Amino acid sequence: MKTTPDSAQTQAIDWLLCLRSESCTEEERRAFAIWLEENPEHRQAYETVQEHWQWMEPFKAMDFPERNAALQYRKKSPRRLLIYSAVASLLLALGLTAFSPNGWLGIPQTYIVEKGGRQTVALSDGSNIELNTDSEVRVHFNRWRRSVEMIKGEAFFTVTHNAERPFEVRAGNGRIRDIGTAFEVYIKPEQVIVAVQEGVVEVQALETRKLTEGQQLAFNNNGAFQTLQGQDIAALTAWRQGNLVFRNRRLDDVIAEVGRYHDTRIRLQNQNLGKLRVSGTFHTAELNGTLNAIATLLPVNIDPVGEHEIVLKSAASIQR
Repeated sequence: MKTTPDSAQTQAIDWLLCLRSESCTEEERRAFAIWLEENPEHRQAYETVQEHWQWMEPFKAMDFPERNAALQYRKKSPRRLLIYSAVASLLLALGLTAFSPNGWLGIPQTYIVEKGGRQTVALSDGSNIELNTDSEVRVHFNRWRRSVEMIKGEAFFTVTHNAERPFEVRAGNGRIRDIGTAFEVYIKPEQVIVAVQEGVVEVQALETRKLTEGQQLAFNNNGAFQTLQGQDIAALTAWRQGNLVFRNRRLDDVIAEVGRYHDTRIRLQNQNLGKLRVSGTFHTAELNGTLNAIATLLPVNIDPVGEHEIVLKSAASIQR
């Protein structure tokens, strides 16, 4: 049976109090070790509870009626332990509430997708983040704001709008603020691309602009806006269906995109090959199929070099 987050949290609180008790037995410690390994959610819940317990350390020495009442029962160990556990659970629960996605502080959560992977993250407010290959985001929700930091890669956001609790994405030197929308953010080495599929976003870099449905722009590493040419949103977000769509794109750009999904290094024999143009739809998971299709479309040959490297060479130079 799958443990719910709430029940895992409650069990983690019970185990924390048990382990901190002077009467904790070796049998109980072994039972805790078994519980910890039963489910990854158990370990995550216990680590979270430990963090909150440490954060609340200064408050445990403060005077408040419940604590004082509990301490009056020091000589009656069972009674004292019962009351102390109740008070500690209350304090810990308050701490957990403060760090919850709707609490005062919130706890940042990091989500990472390895090369070749794809993942959809359901957020506590009903929004979703779809992460593409080799991507990382850090989500920080609290009572007043919803913030996502794009560390690297590419993500598609479907946002549940809440005017009183703004949703903001930070990427590079810019910020993208939701005004009720679905949008794409792609961090490339030289620029950040923002594209709106639905609704409106506000992009803040050196300047501020609003994008509506079907519009896109980029800003460079200095925050200056750039115009995008020859790339529509359907092609940009085709990765969500496991595809790469290129329309009259340079071969060096195509190779860079294909390489994001695979551990194999792909390089061109010379810079002139990079100027060749590619159009077509390819599957992200099929490296050999993609390269074979490119070799059919263009005057290039595939030359495997070792186990994890491929060179695309000019067919004309090989024929000579």
